[in-house]
Amino acid sequence: MGCWGITAFESDAGLDAISLIRKHLPEQGDVELRQMLAWLKADSWNAPPEVSEGVSHTSPMAVAELIVKFQEKDFSALDGIKGDKKFSSLSSFTASKESLQWVREYLSETLFYSRKCAKEQEKSGVLWGGWFQERDWKHWQAHMEKLIGRMDELLTREGETVALWTGSICQKAEPGKIAGKKEGEERENPHRSEEESMTFFERELKKNVWNGSELFRTKVCRELLLWKADGSDPCQNQLSDRHGCGSL
Repeated sequence: MGCWGITAFESDAGLDAISLIRKHLPEQGDVELRQMLAWLKADSWNAPPEVSEGVSHTSPMAVAELIVKFQEKDFSALDGIKGDKKFSSLSSFTASKESLQWVREYLSETLFYSRKCAKEQEKSGVLWGGWFQERDWKHWQAHMEKLIGRMDELLTREGETVALWTGSICQKAEPGKIAGKKEGEERENPHRSEEESMTFFERELKKNVWNGSELFRTKVCRELLLWKADGSDPCQNQLSDRHGCGSL
């Protein structure tokens, strides 16, 4: 196992744990923290080592960092590989207080024993807990303390179950559709009028373009050039054909 930084996401152990969790994710749906921990504990390669070993990078540490990334809606390091299951596609990610407490205690005890081992190692001339530089040893301890603090914050929330992520917060829904619908399920939002279901550009086109606004038409064409990359605009062909934008 190797590492190139102080975080679990900068280690083979951490990335292996995240890869295993990703493989078990549902395409869409809900996942619980206790499920993730069970997947890791059942796998001989990713099972958490004994806390008494004071290992610097572990699968529970990666899970703690994963929780923080969900809290901060940072999927840049999670969903970057095309074709993989996406953490951001989950409908929800929840954790029982019991599971959070387990992660918290694992991190705390690992830090305790790591410091204890470091003191013993100093007697034989091994400095900084085995890290190459003193600053890395200090930064790793601070990182662990920060993760423990984040777990403590979650444990102060009301109820026995903590919502770590709700996909509908930032998942993009198509106009007139409810976010989080299952694949192949057409769930029209009954509370949206035809006007509300239009995209911004569709509404502005209705108000301006059909009234002959050349300035607005030019602006829309320019914006659609930016939209072309992901093909997200359902009416770009209409604009190309009817308003002289050319082939976008």
